[in-house]
Amino acid sequence: MGLERCIAVTLSDEVFQALVKAILSGKIEPGARLDEPSICRKFGVSRTPIREALRRLSGTGLVDVTPRKGVRVARIEVEQLNNMFEALGEFEGLCARLSAVRMSALDKKRLEVLNAQRQKRIADGDKDFAAMNNQFHEAIYLGAHNPSIASVTRGFRQRLAPFQALQFVPGRTEYSFHEHDGIVRAIVSSDAERAYAIMRDHVIGTGLQVIEHFSRKGEVVSSKRRRRRYHTAR
Repeated sequence: MGLERCIAVTLSDEVFQALVKAILSGKIEPGARLDEPSICRKFGVSRTPIREALRRLSGTGLVDVTPRKGVRVARIEVEQLNNMFEALGEFEGLCARLSAVRMSALDKKRLEVLNAQRQKRIADGDKDFAAMNNQFHEAIYLGAHNPSIASVTRGFRQRLAPFQALQFVPGRTEYSFHEHDGIVRAIVSSDAERAYAIMRDHVIGTGLQVIEHFSRKGEVVSSKRRRRRYHTAR
């Protein structure tokens, strides 16, 4: 590979990573157009690495590519968003269920410490809610001791990340603390079914709030199908 090609690949990867981060953090919202000239100006690079970065993005599911209309951050139908949060809830619930019976006593203690640290950091004014939330969920993926399930769950979570900022607003954040406490207690006490149920409800509850929020803003397309009902844990 020649020097120019190496430089182009490096630039393309930098642009790709920056766009993924911006989309996943919500800085680039669903429906936003990603046009080559604007991105070229922003990063100060030619179109070649930009096109490669956009090509890679199209394979992640984070963007939609339409002939003659260009590339936009994915705008999802309500029913599709419902389906994806339902799937994420099932997989996250499965990870919690497996963690309850497969985590070692030391790992369970670490999960308790991680949850307590997360709450303290937020109480102390730390605003990086998304990173701390991801650490919590990642610990449970690893605790399931099934790399295949963990990989699928991460994929769904990454796909939904642009739509999840709503869970970090005042009110929802505090309720998230309560839900996480319940998940941790169930895992630590080896109550696999309760860990599954609380985690599933936690994810689906977030999904319903996200759908309501983005529907009001017009960032998801309403489906003609009726919203399904979920049976929550008690």
